[in-house]
Amino acid sequence: MDWKRKLREEGYVELDDLRIELSLDNTFMDIDYIPRVLVYSGKTGRWHVLRNPIPKGKTLEEGWDNAVKVLESIAGGKVKPDLGEPSVEEALIRALRRRG
Repeated sequence: MDWKRKLREEGYVELDDLRIELSLDNTFMDIDYIPRVLVYSGKTGRWHVLRNPIPKGKTLEEGWDNAVKVLESIAGGKVKPDLGEPSVEEALIRALRRRG
């Protein structure tokens, strides 16, 4: 199963020493939740939140699809990930590109 499908179906995927998870955020107490991508790095031992904008979508499912599209854009080199930790950003790019 490819990483995009596994991420959408199971909510997480493990690539190298990274665990990528789909999550929801309601930080600002909006009526609707917004999709988030979380990345756990085994090297740092911490979770990192992908700060790139993810379009909300009309449904939760569409929001998840949009999150995966952002990761696809990162894999394709169209977008640079913003995780606040350059080494984890580079590891994410390498891991996604290796898997197409």
